[in-house]
Amino acid sequence: MFSTICLLFFIGFIFWMNTSRRISWPEKNPVMNYMVRKPLYSKFLACALFLLATVLLTGLLGIGSGIFAAFVILMMAGSVCVLFFPFRYFGTRTIGLVYVFGVVSEIIFK
Repeated sequence: MFSTICLLFFIGFIFWMNTSRRISWPEKNPVMNYMVRKPLYSKFLACALFLLATVLLTGLLGIGSGIFAAFVILMMAGSVCVLFFPFRYFGTRTIGLVYVFGVVSEIIFK
């Protein structure tokens, strides 16, 4: 569950970062190319993903610790995106592999 919540925050931050005029990358998928022309849609989708992940965290951890964890995970996702994005260290395949590894780890060590 936590890996899915982190993935939601991460994808939301990617959509929010897609609205920036200073950051561009050549190998965007068609959804990102469409969203760059409609920045309001991209910000709305990012906020919806952030809200969904926050609601899941508050349901899982309680109100106080869920909101605190939401801020921490959002800062983590933003830091990872801003730090690694210019070097092209991750793409869709890498994000998918890290997510699958997280889900399998949650299932095994639960």
